[in-house]
Amino acid sequence: MTEPAVRDGYEQWYSDKLWALVPAVHRAADSEVVDGAGPLRELLDRVAASAAVLRRGIDRLWEDQSIESCDTWVVPYLADLPATNLVPSMDSRAQRLDVANTIRYRRRKGTVALLEELAHDVTGYEARAIEFFRQLARARHGLDPPIGRPADTADPPGSLRLQRVARLTDPFSGTPAGGWADLRHPLGAALTGTAYDGFGHRADVRAGRGALGWYGIAKVGFFLWRSASLRVDVATPVPVQACPGYFAFDPTGRQTPLFTAAARSGNDYGENWVPVDLSQLPQPLTTVLWEHAATSFWPASLSASTAGTGQPLALTGVTVWPEVGRFKVGAVPAAGLDVSYHHGLFSRIGAGPYDRRRIGVDTPADPPPVTHLPGGTAVLAAGPAGTVLIDDGRTIPAVTDVAVQTVTIRAADLGRAVIRTAPGGQWVLTGGAGAALRLEGLLISGADLVLRGRFDTVEISCCTLDPGSPGGNRTPAAVWESAVDGRELSPVNVWVEGAIGRLIVDRSITGPIRTRGQGLIESLEATDSVLQALPTELPGELTALRDADSLRTALGAGPGIAVAPVDPLSQWLTGRPVIVAALAPAQSAQLIAALTTVIAGPLIWTAERFAGRPLRDSTLAAALAAPTGAARTVLNRQLLAEAYPLALADAAVATAAGTVRLTRCTVLGPAYVHRLECSESILDGVVRVGDAQTGCVRFSGWSRDSALPRRYESVEIAAGAPVMVSRRYGEWGYAQLTDSADTAVLGGNTGGRPSLLTGSHDGSEMGVFCRDAAAVKDRSLLIKLQEFLPVGLSPVIVHLPAADPDGETTRGRPWPPT
Repeated sequence: MTEPAVRDGYEQWYSDKLWALVPAVHRAADSEVVDGAGPLRELLDRVAASAAVLRRGIDRLWEDQSIESCDTWVVPYLADLPATNLVPSMDSRAQRLDVANTIRYRRRKGTVALLEELAHDVTGYEARAIEFFRQLARARHGLDPPIGRPADTADPPGSLRLQRVARLTDPFSGTPAGGWADLRHPLGAALTGTAYDGFGHRADVRAGRGALGWYGIAKVGFFLWRSASLRVDVATPVPVQACPGYFAFDPTGRQTPLFTAAARSGNDYGENWVPVDLSQLPQPLTTVLWEHAATSFWPASLSASTAGTGQPLALTGVTVWPEVGRFKVGAVPAAGLDVSYHHGLFSRIGAGPYDRRRIGVDTPADPPPVTHLPGGTAVLAAGPAGTVLIDDGRTIPAVTDVAVQTVTIRAADLGRAVIRTAPGGQWVLTGGAGAALRLEGLLISGADLVLRGRFDTVEISCCTLDPGSPGGNRTPAAVWESAVDGRELSPVNVWVEGAIGRLIVDRSITGPIRTRGQGLIESLEATDSVLQALPTELPGELTALRDADSLRTALGAGPGIAVAPVDPLSQWLTGRPVIVAALAPAQSAQLIAALTTVIAGPLIWTAERFAGRPLRDSTLAAALAAPTGAARTVLNRQLLAEAYPLALADAAVATAAGTVRLTRCTVLGPAYVHRLECSESILDGVVRVGDAQTGCVRFSGWSRDSALPRRYESVEIAAGAPVMVSRRYGEWGYAQLTDSADTAVLGGNTGGRPSLLTGSHDGSEMGVFCRDAAAVKDRSLLIKLQEFLPVGLSPVIVHLPAADPDGETTRGRPWPPT
């Protein structure tokens, strides 16, 4: 990979200067074209480029004397001056902090303040260091300072505060150190087993790892809050159906758990260090924590205000249920409401209020003219050329179709734009010759994205195309979960009906990306993204037809209106003709009816019928077992999906031709592609590749029953194995690997131990969060702790927030009574 060009003008300046020194007669003779570049000018251009490199080096000499401003290659040389034990696996930020603070680290070596600061500097996470021997239950003896009762002293408030500062009593529950637990305080009880646990525990002699082996004299816990707390400055809340005055913070109407804002700064370390307060950490906001310190979180972490004013409502008139992201106001202002809040995610991907620029990558220029569109506008419209810049995060409820030549639609810098339309619609973008489309910073929910015509490039950068929420936990059963206003949370599909040269998906969360009809994606390039597909039918049902034209062609019916007065699908599957009306390309009701009849009938599998359509081993085994009843209905549906995946299967990616390139991606759901290049990704569902002789799967996790090209340093898991904290978009653990993910590994062709958590090329985890290098940061911290932790003590690294015991984050809780 070549280094990006430095745009300081030195090359051109030196080239012009050297060319001006050449006698005019030689300049004129250099080329037969007037003012054209000949061999002499080319030689001087190369000399000028080398001179520019030398000039930059001279100009950088002064900056290279400081660790804050030096080039990366200089860091190891500066580290030799104070004899810093530089850890190669640490990123540039951590290495610079290590060199800059080496002397100060050594002066305070072994103290809790230094260990906490070291953990923060190495990992970049909010951290808290705990001496676990302080949480051991024990009998107090005569050398212990007396606790006493504050009420018996002359200054009860001061005595109580002194006991808490001296750690003689727990600040939340009042439990005396090492004594009996006082369970009368809800917050103190809720903090059991956390970094703020104030109760005594029996000794645990197991080796410290994760949630085990904490309490012992020689153990020091390092609690790391790894999830990012992302702030939404302004959004349109969604009113709860049939509940006046009740709203959801999330603009899609989801029950999104709220987070607290990170309030600790870099100045809170060093000489100013004090133990970090519970309200300063980025973590899920709970009801007991909200009731304990609501004034600390309003409006810093969440607020509701009259639309357009930015002035938060009085907290006394607002009731908040933080676990489900809902609130109630006594009187709704006539102008409506705006909200701000924080939500959690492991990394900064998707549509979010963060800096979308990338180091070393030029930001694309906005094509003129640039039109500013306020959030909350009734309709989003764009012309064939130009830029639509959405200024804030208020919800836009409607869109218009766009004829694209060179169009950019994006959110303002450090912002997020929200487009929420009624589900079931389409947003059609039609390209012409040489068309280029760029979508950036958009959260799109409701309508599918349909790409027609011809595009050279389509780029989806830092966007969230709502992947939907399954309704399997609803009663009665439903395909999709409902938002608080009653709308179905169905996925946003990207349908490609035209021809696209390059479809680029960068740091985004998307629903299915599929071709249909004559659609073609020559190259699909996804990086640092999540691509998800959810089942679109209940078991045994068929409610949609993905691509009727392709299915007719495969069955020999052709695209014509009246090839034959016989339904070819029923004839092929049942062996007997079924007379139906003529099949027009736009009419699929007859095929849906035929399919519905077929899947509820006898077993459709025969060796001859499916000879040219390879099935998964598990599906073939089920067919040979000849199930009956409901199991047969489900199997018939599965057989159809595998025989005609582009038309009938639920897939995260489904393309009939072209190449799919996945780099640091997580694919949740099956995929059916023609060619595949995959690196440092997780294929959570079965992936079938048509041309398995081309391409490679490197440093990735793949699901059993997949048909893939050659694999290198990759591991095998079961499809849908319990390796994710959550697969539900909107939860803080979405697409994040659990700490026990490696227990689901079935095997691999790796040189070392097969691992999802450390299996990438640099030792970090596979999948969408590979670039965050969580495992590398843990190892780097353990190496540095060997230098600064007192002799005889052992570190225990604990990741927060922690998943529920079942491996999933908090589900939607019952709605509070009105």
